[in-house]
Amino acid sequence: MLRQRLITATVLLLLIVLLIFQASSQIFLAFLILVALFAGQEWGRLSLFSRPFALLLGVLLALLLLLPLWLNNLVGPVLADVSVAAWLLWGGLMLLSSPGLLDKSASWQRPLTGFLLLPAFLPAFWFAMQLQHQAPHQLLWVILMISAGDVGAMTFGKLWGRRRLIPQISPGKTWEGLLGGLLASAIVGTLGAWIWLGAHPLVLCSGALLGVVTAIFAVIGDLAESYLKRRADRKDSGQLLPGHGGLLDRLDSISAGIPVFVAGLYYLGWWK
Repeated sequence: MLRQRLITATVLLLLIVLLIFQASSQIFLAFLILVALFAGQEWGRLSLFSRPFALLLGVLLALLLLLPLWLNNLVGPVLADVSVAAWLLWGGLMLLSSPGLLDKSASWQRPLTGFLLLPAFLPAFWFAMQLQHQAPHQLLWVILMISAGDVGAMTFGKLWGRRRLIPQISPGKTWEGLLGGLLASAIVGTLGAWIWLGAHPLVLCSGALLGVVTAIFAVIGDLAESYLKRRADRKDSGQLLPGHGGLLDRLDSISAGIPVFVAGLYYLGWWK
């Protein structure tokens, strides 16, 4: 299982690096549309939609990726701020509630949880498109930040994890794992700032802070998907990625991390 997980992760990383630095904007958009189609269906199934409605949700998400092609001012700092606020609200709702609050038998709740996909994922996809076009190294940077946070959390959690973070939503996550993930993301944030922006102490501290904040939101995204999986009594969002589960199992943290990363770039004056 671990070997299959490592093989899949390596192949995915190589594919992402190739797409970020070598693919044209049109090819990258086509790739994101395909990802959105599958991810939207997975989210729909976790939201207890029937297969046709889950497919429609995936198609809707994929089609909405095209909006920035016609609305030039759609993707910007205001969108980043709105997305960050939406994820904070989502995180607050999770902390104040429990999986039992969203009863499977309450059919009126399915559209509510299902269409949360759009404000949760669209900004991340749109910002990924923009970053790949004008600052591909920054897109790689944020992906490495979030990936390092996942590895750090898993490592610290397995070695020293004792106190559960939010057991009613994700029993496997611990406070020790959270701290390990934040540390790993801070290190990658610092290294990225040093490589691409210089070795000034303020730059390095800002990079570390950006890594920590991005990692915090990545955890919120991960917990949001865990929230839906607990509600649907499912271990994974799908079986598309051997050893990892579905696309959402890899995209949940990235979808929440990218917008706050971009907001940080704006406020730090690092947006090109």
